[in-house]
Amino acid sequence: METSIKVKICGIKDTEALTCCLEEGADFIGLNFSPVSARNISPQTAAKLLSYLENSSAGLEKPKVVFLFYKTPLPLIKFILKELPHDFRQWVTDDPLLPGLTSPLLGPYSKRIYSHRVTHREDDDSLTYLHSPLLILDSFVPGMGGGTGESFPWEFIKDVKRPFLLAGGLKPENVEKAVRTVKPYGVDVASGVESSPGVKDPNLIRQFIRNAKKSHTQ
Repeated sequence: METSIKVKICGIKDTEALTCCLEEGADFIGLNFSPVSARNISPQTAAKLLSYLENSSAGLEKPKVVFLFYKTPLPLIKFILKELPHDFRQWVTDDPLLPGLTSPLLGPYSKRIYSHRVTHREDDDSLTYLHSPLLILDSFVPGMGGGTGESFPWEFIKDVKRPFLLAGGLKPENVEKAVRTVKPYGVDVASGVESSPGVKDPNLIRQFIRNAKKSHTQ
């Protein structure tokens, strides 16, 4: 596993936030298609953001694009996956509309990221049913797929060794401590870099990425 911490900024809705992610070296960006989220975007907006990313990344390391689905109608998922390029598909494990294990919508193993909401102690054995090369370990808030700003006790996942992104309540002022304490493969943030629900603040994005990556340079 690479030692450099990975950073995912989830819920990108505009080119200003996307530009900041690109310039600061975010490793993943998340486009949210959940109808219950303040970060929900239409396929048309996503297409514009993806075109902007493609045209603006010359000479820069382009982040991996993650599509987030939670309570997203299956016909809309099918349309999005057919029409828009992406690197990963993020699925929330308790999504009532989660496609079945044999559904082609899940995508190949290499393209899946399962987001698991932690409510008790977990280890690799308890998470073996999640068939994806990378997990997101997040806090649990009923009816929401993430991005709530709530955290969970980090000691619950001290025995998880497989690669995961730590999520839940992270922000610029605590991400460095989180990385040093939990030692995850990476970190994932949505509300922690927003000035109001769904509105990304480029200054907070910039500080979050720098603080997260700083933990591996000291």
